Amino acid sequence: MIKIIKSFVTLGKLLSEFKNIYKKKYRYTYFNKFFVEFESLLTKKQWFLKEDLIISFDYWSKVLKKDKIESWIEKYPINRNQKNVLVIMPGNIPMAGFHDLLCVILSGNNIIIKLSEKDNIIIPIICRILINENSSIKNKIKFTKNFLNEKYDCVIATGNNNSFRYFNFFFLKKNIPSLIRKNRISISVLQGNENKNDLLNLSKDILYYYGRGCRNVGKIFIPYNYNIDLILKSSYICRYVKKNRKYMNNYKYYKSIFIMNKINFFKNEFLILKKEKKYNSPISILYYEFYKNLENLKKNIYNYHKNIQCIISKNFIKEEIHFGTSQYPKLEEYPDKIDTIKFLNKLIK
Repeated sequence: MIKIIKSFVTLGKLLSEFKNIYKKKYRYTYFNKFFVEFESLLTKKQWFLKEDLIISFDYWSKVLKKDKIESWIEKYPINRNQKNVLVIMPGNIPMAGFHDLLCVILSGNNIIIKLSEKDNIIIPIICRILINENSSIKNKIKFTKNFLNEKYDCVIATGNNNSFRYFNFFFLKKNIPSLIRKNRISISVLQGNENKNDLLNLSKDILYYYGRGCRNVGKIFIPYNYNIDLILKSSYICRYVKKNRKYMNNYKYYKSIFIMNKINFFKNEFLILKKEKKYNSPISILYYEFYKNLENLKKNIYNYHKNIQCIISKNFIKEEIHFGTSQYPKLEEYPDKIDTIKFLNKLIK
């Protein structure tokens, strides 16, 4: 286990080099052969730009530290009964599904990975880096295109609400222990006393990865008479999203629909704010809703809490997270608040 942890730590160090390598400040020899593959990713995957990889790699380089991994994993008993775990990964953001891979390997199990067609490049490259560092990991990782042909002891699956229903039916019918995740949304509550830095960081929570992750803010609650222009001005810190053709196609489409249907909205060059009771906003749109009373708002949000991943605010509730940190969870902050390693230890003994 010590050698495996060391491999992930080395991976973190290598990922930290990506930004400097891409800017051609210097070359890190060990990483060069993998860097070529990351460059090809930027031309093949329309949803991922250089900026997206830098954000993702920077995050993982900061959490894949020896002390952080050890303090996280030492809380769990050592599993000496290796099992095969099928992980069906999403592809909405770079390295989506990597936390599940980390949980499976560090809990002493083997992983069978079913990649998303939206991202079938990053994770394989990451795995090759790990294997290059520690050849024993090779026997613990397997990729599959058809999980129906595989033998596994339990499954972790992440997808949208439609795939959730399918996975739930399929795996329950076969009586296979499963951890299945569906769509969730993150929200933010503003009270009007946020400073400029808070709003700049909130824009990152909204627009990093084009708002495609469950930790992205899709809706904000604001006091009456709040100046919405403050949010639009702050969002320019993430104007890199304009480079993405698919994102801007969404923006242009919804702007046209709203104009033709005479629907009121606010906008800048790449973000639309629309007043809406719903929570799940389309790409390029941020829903907003006014509130009068914070306590009533807390009750309303609680009624929807099963669909909420994160609440970004300042001095609103105990469980809130700070502005600008939604895409930087700690290792122990599990998706859907379900402890993945505890699930594995409990169900595959």
